[in-house]
Amino acid sequence: MNSELTVVISALNEEKSVERVLTGVLKMFDENKINGDVIFLNNHSTDNTGKLADLIAKRDRRIKVIHRVNRPSKDLGSSLREGISNATGDYVLIMDCDLSHDPAEVKNLFNQRKEADIIIGSRYCGGSAEMPFSRVIISGASNFFVNKLLGVGVKDISTGFKLYRREVLQGLSLTNNGFGLHVEILLKAANKKHTMKEIPIHYKRSMKKSTLNYKKQIPSYTKAVIDGLKDRYSL
Repeated sequence: MNSELTVVISALNEEKSVERVLTGVLKMFDENKINGDVIFLNNHSTDNTGKLADLIAKRDRRIKVIHRVNRPSKDLGSSLREGISNATGDYVLIMDCDLSHDPAEVKNLFNQRKEADIIIGSRYCGGSAEMPFSRVIISGASNFFVNKLLGVGVKDISTGFKLYRREVLQGLSLTNNGFGLHVEILLKAANKKHTMKEIPIHYKRSMKKSTLNYKKQIPSYTKAVIDGLKDRYSL
């Protein structure tokens, strides 16, 4: 029997937060009577992230741990695509493992699931974000540019906190290996006229030093936009 909701989490060296995130998601399932499960991807971690996830999974069968070792790509997008391919829930939610996304807020997105094909946890639609000023500028500029270019009509295209009907994801040809996967999904879904709704979230400052690499992220974003254009105009 499929679950109602599969939460997909990819983690790279998140030993400080993995237990709080996983137990937080399970608590959210229980408190809201959600038939849910978790696909947890230990994405080439070199610390105790995988061991801690395994211990929690042994206590609760709703968690499936996938240890990504020696994959062709170690990037976030490739990890999330593997998680999506293993998801069985009617709905799929992607979230971070550094506590920047509050597990308790998952229910807010899930409760809106009938309102649109994609529910977006937005930092810029009544939400808030604890981010360095430089990141706010870069994030805001990229969202503005993509909206002007493709007219998606979403204020927070690049957020990594979204809920999808699984059929939406199954109907998309996804190729991005980097963080740009979040953008690729949204653009290709918009091209297929899938509906979207933004709800406010509070994006917290990560517990660890940011691993965001703009030298890798910008090309990944650019590829996602180009792929979105090609998809729209069948180039």
